[in-house]
Amino acid sequence: MVQSRWRIVLFGGLFLMPVLALGQDGNEGNCEHCPKGTRPGTIRGQVDLASARRFPTLVYIDEMTGHTFRPPEQHARMDQKNKEFTPHVLPILVGTTVDVANSDPLEHTAYSPDGEGYDLGKWGEGETRSYTFSRPGAYVQLCRLHPSMIAYVVVTGTPYHAFVDPEGRFEIRGICPGNWTLRVWNERLRPRQLEANFPIAVEGGEISEATLKP
Repeated sequence: MVQSRWRIVLFGGLFLMPVLALGQDGNEGNCEHCPKGTRPGTIRGQVDLASARRFPTLVYIDEMTGHTFRPPEQHARMDQKNKEFTPHVLPILVGTTVDVANSDPLEHTAYSPDGEGYDLGKWGEGETRSYTFSRPGAYVQLCRLHPSMIAYVVVTGTPYHAFVDPEGRFEIRGICPGNWTLRVWNERLRPRQLEANFPIAVEGGEISEATLKP
């Protein structure tokens, strides 16, 4: 069976030039976070942004009214190794606990002035400190002992997100059908770009394509 596939070009949240195309089926099976029997959809697209080629760039669904997502029991992990935070960008669902481990033979700290702000103190090799993120947003991660160390935890309201590849392409699968809003994040975007909303419709078993221009 041939599924319809919408290709949409988005400029700062505005729909332009909707084109109906024909393509392959979307994801099969049930949607993990949706009513039983619901077929999920897929968003596939391109971020038209020069900095996406040089900095980790995340595309995510901002929120889903009427849907509640339980944070994972398993903690996410950020390591401190060779005087760097790894990964440089860690996307998580709101409510997730992150373990910050020290794998260096020296002391580190971890703190952030963003959101509610926190400071995990100082600890040595082989030790771990944890923090649970209760608010969506981007949190810069810093070390008081080594100012060159920097990373980001990006806390989202849904589990639907993906990094773009070196060509700016991305794909998010297993999405509940509905009308949702995409956002784009990387560390070099200006506030107005970070706040740009890109509405998109997702239908069960189909692929929605979009080009995002923050």
